[in-house]
Amino acid sequence: MIPADQDLLNAHAAGDTARLCVLYHQAALASDDIDAACFYATHAYVFALECDHPSRSKIYAFLVKHGREE
Repeated sequence: MIPADQDLLNAHAAGDTARLCVLYHQAALASDDIDAACFYATHAYVFALECDHPSRSKIYAFLVKHGREE
């Protein structure tokens, strides 16, 4: 299930990078459109790097698998 827009807006407003990482990662995994999924995954990866989130390697692997990262 793709996170609700309000959940993302609340996390942005709070500056909660860990929550943003999780929400965008969930959105990437739930999307049926690979371009949208990679868009979400890119955001998740940026936030994962910012907060040193443990899912950063999984997100990176997703981007590599879909040709969005070398």
